[in-house]
Amino acid sequence: MKNSLKNILLTTLVIFLTACESEEILGPEATYEEYTVVQGVIETGKYFPAVRFTKTLPLGVAYDIEKAELKNVTAYVVKNGVQVIPLLYTSEGLYKPLYEFYTQEGETYELYAESEGKYIYGKTIIPFEPEVSDAYYHGGDYYLAASVKTKTDEVYCALWTVYANPLGEAEDFYSVSASSSLPNNTISVRTTSIPDTYRTPAYSESRFIQVFAFDKSFRDYFYSRNSGGNINDPFIQGGGKIQWNMQGDKVIGMFIGYAAGEKIRAD
Repeated sequence: MKNSLKNILLTTLVIFLTACESEEILGPEATYEEYTVVQGVIETGKYFPAVRFTKTLPLGVAYDIEKAELKNVTAYVVKNGVQVIPLLYTSEGLYKPLYEFYTQEGETYELYAESEGKYIYGKTIIPFEPEVSDAYYHGGDYYLAASVKTKTDEVYCALWTVYANPLGEAEDFYSVSASSSLPNNTISVRTTSIPDTYRTPAYSESRFIQVFAFDKSFRDYFYSRNSGGNINDPFIQGGGKIQWNMQGDKVIGMFIGYAAGEKIRAD
C-alpha cells in the first residue's frame, strides 16, 4: 500500500519525470510559457522531506531533470509561524532542510522561496492520523468503506489492498471528502471497486482498507486534475484548470501534508 500511495502522489503531485514536454499544460490553444513547478509532500510523523523546484520545458524538448531543475532558489520553511528553517540545494532540483527533524500532527508549515525575482509561497497543515472505525466490504458495488472521525481543515480518502498472489492494490482514490468546519464529525469514505478477481468469498479475509488524511487543498486539486478519474498525465489531461495550492507568478505545484492510517480488514 505504501508503494501504491507513493506512485499516486508522485504521478499526480507536480513532477515532470516522464512526459511533461507539451504546451497542453496551458491548454491546446496556448503558446508555451515557462512555469516554476514546486513539489513538496510531507507525511505526518516522518522526516521533513526535500522540496523540489523545477521548470517546465518547451514543446519538443524531452524531459530531462538536468534541464528542468532549478539550482539557485533561495528557500526556507516556517514551522508553526515561528521557527525558520533554511532549505539547501542538493541535486536534481531538491532542497533539503538545514537539519533533519520530524513532522508532528497539527503543525503548520509555510514555504517561502525566490527564484530569479519570482516569489513563491505555499502553506499546509500536517494532518492527524485518521481515526477509523466500521470498515466493511460493500458486496453490491464491490468497494471497501470505513467511518472516519473528522478534524478541521482536513479531507479524507481511501485505497484498497488485497493480500493475495499476486498482490492487488488500488491505482487511485475514488473520491475525496469535503473538509469539515467542526471537529469529531463522523463521515464515510470509500475506495474504488475491486476487480472481479478479488470479489469471491475466498478473499473475504484478505481485503484491507487504508484511509488517508490530507490538507484540505488536496480536494480541489484532486477534482480539478482529471475530474476524479484515473491518473495518466494530470498536466495534459487537466490543462490549465488544475487547482494547485502554490502562490506566485507562473508558479504551479503542491506543497501539502498528509497522514496515512492503519490498514484495516474490511469484513
